Amino acid sequence: MIGLVVWRATSGKSENQISPSIQRALSDLKRCEIYYNYERCLDSDIIVSSVDGIRNAVEEKTQKNVGSKVFHVTVNQETIVKWRNELNRFMALFNTELNISANLKLDELLTSFQDFRATVTLNVQTDVQVPDELPARPQIFVGRDDLVRSTMESLLTYRDVALIGPGGMGKSSVARAVLNDETLTAKFQQRRFFVRFDDMDPAQITFGTFLDRIARALGFNTLANTHNLITKALSTSETLLILDNAETFLDAAVDAGRIADAIDGFGARPNVAILLTTRTTVLPPNLKWVRLRVPALEESPACDAFTMFYTPAIEHSSLIKLLSAVDFHPLSINLLAQAAVQNEWSPQDLIYAWARQRTVLLESGDGKIQSVAVTIETSLNSPSVLKLGASVRQLLQIIAFLPQGVSKQRLTAIFPGVQDIESCADVLCKHSLAYLNGDFITLLAPIRLYISKHHNTNISSNPLLNKVQLYYQAHSGEEEIVRQDDINIEHVLAHWVTDPIAMSSVLKLIRGFLYTLLDCRPRPVSLRPVINLLDPEKSITSVSCMDFFRAFPLNPQRVDALVEKGLCLFAISTLMRWIGQISETEGALAEARALLFEAGKLGRSRLLFIDWGVAMVYTEQGNYLEAEKLFKSGLKRIADKFRPNRDFKALSKFGLSLVDMLRGKSGTSKQFLQALPVIKKMGDPNVLMMCWYVAGLAELNDGNLDMAEKYVLEAQAVVVEEAIESFSTTLIGLAEITDRRGNYTESKALRARALALIQTMPDKTVAYASEGTSILAAYLAMEGNIERARELIIPAVANAAKNLSGCAVTATYLAGCIELIAEDFDKAAEYFRENIEDCISVSEFAFRVRSERALGEIGVVKKDLKAAKAHFEAASELCKFMGVPRDDMYREHACYLLGETFDGWKLYQEDHAMFRT
Repeated sequence: MIGLVVWRATSGKSENQISPSIQRALSDLKRCEIYYNYERCLDSDIIVSSVDGIRNAVEEKTQKNVGSKVFHVTVNQETIVKWRNELNRFMALFNTELNISANLKLDELLTSFQDFRATVTLNVQTDVQVPDELPARPQIFVGRDDLVRSTMESLLTYRDVALIGPGGMGKSSVARAVLNDETLTAKFQQRRFFVRFDDMDPAQITFGTFLDRIARALGFNTLANTHNLITKALSTSETLLILDNAETFLDAAVDAGRIADAIDGFGARPNVAILLTTRTTVLPPNLKWVRLRVPALEESPACDAFTMFYTPAIEHSSLIKLLSAVDFHPLSINLLAQAAVQNEWSPQDLIYAWARQRTVLLESGDGKIQSVAVTIETSLNSPSVLKLGASVRQLLQIIAFLPQGVSKQRLTAIFPGVQDIESCADVLCKHSLAYLNGDFITLLAPIRLYISKHHNTNISSNPLLNKVQLYYQAHSGEEEIVRQDDINIEHVLAHWVTDPIAMSSVLKLIRGFLYTLLDCRPRPVSLRPVINLLDPEKSITSVSCMDFFRAFPLNPQRVDALVEKGLCLFAISTLMRWIGQISETEGALAEARALLFEAGKLGRSRLLFIDWGVAMVYTEQGNYLEAEKLFKSGLKRIADKFRPNRDFKALSKFGLSLVDMLRGKSGTSKQFLQALPVIKKMGDPNVLMMCWYVAGLAELNDGNLDMAEKYVLEAQAVVVEEAIESFSTTLIGLAEITDRRGNYTESKALRARALALIQTMPDKTVAYASEGTSILAAYLAMEGNIERARELIIPAVANAAKNLSGCAVTATYLAGCIELIAEDFDKAAEYFRENIEDCISVSEFAFRVRSERALGEIGVVKKDLKAAKAHFEAASELCKFMGVPRDDMYREHACYLLGETFDGWKLYQEDHAMFRT
C-alpha cells in the first residue's frame, strides 16, 4: 500500500475518534493514572501566574478585535521562560495533523506522485477477504443524529445521497454510523458494502483501478470483465453501496468521465442505493442526488467531544474560546484533546501550547500549507532527530518516495553500512512523522506530499536512493521479494530508467521483474507509458565491443536502448495477455515490434524471439494452429540466413514438438531433448526442469512408462524441494506414471506429498497454489474422497478468482469435474459455465473446449438433447480452431478426463440418431 493516506487521518475517523496509535497511548496513560501524577508534580505558583498572564493577554487581544475566529495569545517573553520543550514538540505534531484535516488541496495530491501507477493499490500484498469486512460504528460519535437520520431516510427509498464537506468534518464517520444503523442493516443485511478510497490519490485513479477497488469490496479480485462482474453482482438483490472519499475518483486525473458514467449506471438500478462521502460538489450528473452538507459541530457537542478524551476540569468559557479557534472542526477537536492527554497538559499548559503555535492553519488559502511546513520542520529539528545526523532526513525522504514505505525487518539489508538506520526509523515513528503498517514503515499522506514537494525535488541526490536501487537490482528477480515489494520495485525502476546512464541496464531489470511478476503475482502495471517516453537517443549506457559491431553503422547506444525498450514492451504484452487484457497486449506488442525493426539487424534478430514468445503463449492457451504458424515462420526466416541461429532453431523445434504433443501426435520427446543444451545456457533450473518434464509427459502419452519415469526423475533432479511449483509438478508426474502401472498406493503417497508441499505456500493467491491444489483435489475425487476434494477445491476456486489468469481457469474446470463425479450435475454445470466465461476473458481454449464437452454430457444425462447438441457443436468448432482431433482433448493430466460413463460426445461424433433432430 502507498500508506495511511490523508483521508484516513480526516474523514475516515469520527469527530472524536482517535487513531489506533494514539488510542493505545491513551490507554497506557490511563492505566498509569497520569493525571494524578501530573497534578502532583505541578508547581501551584507557576500555574497561577501562567493563568493570569494568559487571561490578561487574551483580554488585551480581544479588546483590539484581532480575529473573530482565531484564538491568539500574545505573551511577554519573560512570562514563558519556563515553557516546556515537550509542549512545543507535541504542538508541532498536533498542528501537522490539524493542517492535514483542514484543507489539503487537490493540486498537491495531483503533483505528489509522478510514477504513472494505474493499479498500485490493488493491492495486492494482502489476501483480500470475501467480501471486505465492514467498518464498525464510531465509538465516539456526537452531534450527528439528525444528519444520520436524514441520510438513512433517503437511502431507504433508494435515493442516492452525497455527504459533502471539507476534510475532517466526519463524513466517513457519518457513513459508518449509517452503515451500522439497525434499520438499514435489517433491510440490506449482507448486501452492505463499504468501499474505501482513502489510500489513493487522484493521480493514481483510472477506470480500471476504480472498478477493481469496488470488485474487491464485493469479494472479487478479478482483472477481466470487472465492470460486468460488478454490475451483475449489484443486480442480484437490494444493495447499499458506500463509496468513501469519492473526491479521489471524481477528480481523477484520467477517466473521470467514464467513472461518473459507471456510477450513474450502478445507481440507475432500482435495487441499489448509493452513498458518497466527498469533498467536491461535482457529482455524477445523471442521478438525482440528495446533497447533504456535513457542517462543523455545534458548540455543545463540540465540548462533549473534547471532554470525552480530556477529563481535567477546564473552565467552560476557556474551552469555548479554544474550540471556536478551530471552528469546532471535529478532527481538530479530536487531535487537540489527544495532544493534551498524551502530554499530560493542564488546561493552562494546553492554552499556552496553542498560543505558542499561532494557529496559522486556521487562516484561509496558503496558510494551511505553511502550517504543514512549520510542524514537520519543527519535528525534524527536535534534538532527538538532529542527534542522528543527516541520515534521518534522508530516510524520511526515501520513505516518502517509496509507495509502500520501507520494510522494517529488512532495513539493514536495504541500507547496509548506514549507521543507526534502525534508530532513525524509530525516531521518525516516535515523532509521528512515520508509522508502522504491517512490516512497512510508511507516512501519512500529507507528510508524504510535503516531503515530496519540498525535500524530494532532487531525490536522485539522496545517497540512500542508490542503496535502494542496488537492493532491488539484486532481488527484483526473486519471487519472495517481488511478492512483498512489487509496488516499490516498479516505482524505483520507473524512476531509475529515466537516467540516461542507466537506461539500457534498467530496462533489462524491468524485463526480468515483469517475468517474475507474471510467475508469482500477475497484475497490471503502469510501466508502459514510462517506457514509451524514453528517448533512446539520450542513452549513454556503455555497450560491449560485440554489440558495437553488431549495431554498426548505427549509434550503438541508441540501438541497445531501442532493443531493450522493445523487449520490455514485449514483456508487458505477455503479462497483459496472461491476465486477459487483450487490447493492452496488442498495443504493447505492436510498439515492441516497431522498435525492434527500427533497431536494424540486431533488433530484427530479436523479433524472431518475440514471435517465439508469442507462439509459446498461444500454446499455453490452446491456440495451437496460430502457435504452429509462428514457429514455422521463424524457422523459415532463419533458413534463408547465411548463418542461421542454432539456438533459435532448437527452441522453435521445441515449441513445434510441444504443439504436436498437445494435439495428440506421438514421438515428440526427441525434439524436447535436442533443446536441452540451449535451455541449459539460460541458467534457470525451473525452465530446465520443464524441458525434461514435457519429454517425460510425451513418453507417458506414447505409453513408454520407463522412459517417462526416467525423464521425470531427471526433471526432479535439477530442482530443490523448496522450489514448490517445480518439485510438486514432478511428484504429480511420477504419480501419473505409477497409476498407469497400477501401483495406486504409491501414486496416492506421491500426490499426498505434493499436496503437503503446496499447502506450505504462504500466499494461496499465487496462481500455482490454486492450480496445483485443484489438480490434486480432482484426483482425490477420482479416488472416491469427494468430501476432501470439495474442502480443497472451494478455496482454490475462490483464490483463483482473485487473480484471474491462464492458470486460474484450471480450478473452475476441475471443480466442475469433481461435481460430475459426485453426480451433482447442476453444480457441475454452474462451474463449467463459469469456466467458459473465464476462458473467454483470458483467451484460453483448451479448458473452454473441455467445458463445452462437459456441458454437453450433462445435457445428455438430463435428456436435454437440444442443449447437449449445441454444446457438442461448440466443442467441435473449437477443436477445428485449435487443430485438435475431437477424440484427443486431454493430453496433460488424467484428472482432466471425464468418466467413461459419459459417452454423449462419442455418440455425437458417430452421428447417433438422437442428435439428428
